[in-house]
Amino acid sequence: MLKLKSLELRHPFFVPLWRRLGLVLLLGLWTLLEGFGGNSVWAFFVGCVAVYSTYVFFFDFASTEGSGTKKDDF
Repeated sequence: MLKLKSLELRHPFFVPLWRRLGLVLLLGLWTLLEGFGGNSVWAFFVGCVAVYSTYVFFFDFASTEGSGTKKDDF
């Protein structure tokens, strides 16, 4: 079965902390921009992605440098 990897946040690209922080900050700013612009649907959508990214990056991220970061149970 082919697995969709469009929102693959456990990729080795995100191992450096500055990349994870940068993406979460960018998503937070985007959410504020959409919210203040009156686009509540987009603000909600991007806010949900920001919350999910925060959870994956800082609470459920296997950051082993040498062995890769892929988990088998997600």
